[in-house]
Amino acid sequence: MKYLFTLLASCICLSSFGQKENLAPCGSPSYKSQWLKSYQKSPDNYQKRSGEVLWVPMSVTLVGTNQGLDFISTPALMEALCTLNEDFEESEIQFYLATPVKYLKSTEYADHQSVLKGAEMMFANNEPNMINTYIMENAAGNCGYNLPYAGIALSINCAQPDDHTWSHEVGHNLSLPHPFLGWEGGVSHDNSVSHNFSDPAPERVTYDYTYFQDTLILDTMIIDTAYVEKIDGSNCDFAADGFCDTKPDYLAYRWNCNSSTLESSEIQTDPNGETFKSDGTLIMSYASDNCSSRFSPEQIAAMRANLIDEKPNYLGNENVIDPTSDDEVSVITPEYLSEVYYKDVYLEWEEVENASLYMVQVTRLSNFAGPVFDTIINTNYITLPELKFENHKHYFRVKAFNEYNFCGEYITNGAFTTTDTETNVVEQSLASIKIRPTLLTYGENLNIDNENGIEVEIIITDVVGKPVYRSYAKGGSQNISTENWDSGVYLVTLRKGNSTITRKIAMTK
Repeated sequence: MKYLFTLLASCICLSSFGQKENLAPCGSPSYKSQWLKSYQKSPDNYQKRSGEVLWVPMSVTLVGTNQGLDFISTPALMEALCTLNEDFEESEIQFYLATPVKYLKSTEYADHQSVLKGAEMMFANNEPNMINTYIMENAAGNCGYNLPYAGIALSINCAQPDDHTWSHEVGHNLSLPHPFLGWEGGVSHDNSVSHNFSDPAPERVTYDYTYFQDTLILDTMIIDTAYVEKIDGSNCDFAADGFCDTKPDYLAYRWNCNSSTLESSEIQTDPNGETFKSDGTLIMSYASDNCSSRFSPEQIAAMRANLIDEKPNYLGNENVIDPTSDDEVSVITPEYLSEVYYKDVYLEWEEVENASLYMVQVTRLSNFAGPVFDTIINTNYITLPELKFENHKHYFRVKAFNEYNFCGEYITNGAFTTTDTETNVVEQSLASIKIRPTLLTYGENLNIDNENGIEVEIIITDVVGKPVYRSYAKGGSQNISTENWDSGVYLVTLRKGNSTITRKIAMTK
């Protein structure tokens, strides 16, 4: 079943946050699940269903302050979702919104300082049988973290269009550890033993995963041991992350790669005394976002097997249809640069086939910086809340999406000038009357929904001006039979006194 975004009642604002560099890359310490250990002993015994796209349901909750501020902006959210699916495209795993995007007003969760507080938030708000993601100002001092027993938390600064933190945490959710498994504490779980990378690495390191096991245990410290991976591949199937197509990596901190080789500048030494550099292309590493871009084939196989074997309740047969719009669509109202009353400004544009979501931005600047209104809706029309600036030019633009496709382009844009007089109230009232659908099939009724209650004359003609319908209506919803209409284009005119608006509809047989 498909679910849609709900309309936001007001502008979603994004304040200035601290720099990304001040956040730890990932708050998910070393962890290898029992499922992954079993899988890596005999991966050929697990189904992968290669060649088939696995569609995974997702719930997204945006967390802001008690006052309704500091949510991630809707453009950033949609672009981050687009990046997530692009990162997983090679794996043939894709994510869709199975529930409406939720807005949680909670200052203590928006800036939470501990993973346990994040777990509390997730337990109270999670949706069953899907990946739950929460985006807020501060995810316990990390860019993000994944709790196997709860969900994913992301800091806003690390959920931007060019970031791969979301993909990294989803990788954790689907069983993948870091390639440097065990090195978060140096060579000891509590970072009490230092190490120089010029010296040969030890055979084993220890790590603490107390808060990241399959169930939350508050009073038990859990320490485990990981073998240190060697460059010759002799222990790759059980050391570190257990994947032989990911190179050894001991760098458990954010690092920049060489722009040409995409490897670390830090030279490390394995237990045999062999030197190497870490692979910066792996999303599960701690390389900077401009380096990371992929999951390895073995990582992909494990994630697919994890979905099929351990999380089959996530999977369904989704009939995915992308929104289609080869060209820009037309703005129905308001006319370009027309004057509109600054209260209850009504915008409408042509529908896009298969689109169920539209992102709307309104700004005072032609470059669309600093939007005064920014939302996602499930209709091709919207009445804006009262704009604060009268007698000023405003610009708006629209993107089309659906629950499966987040990479839409801007399909239309327009501009209007607000006025503080009510001379255009009648025109705006006429413009707000909804005419549905604009593309009719034979025998389908035309609906005219007049919520504002003004009395209007309805005149419908074919393209040569021949009337096919005429009546007066005052408020309510009116269904008009089209049973005797021929296929073709028709014009619907709404008239009140000297004010009129005309819209185009079409009939197909």
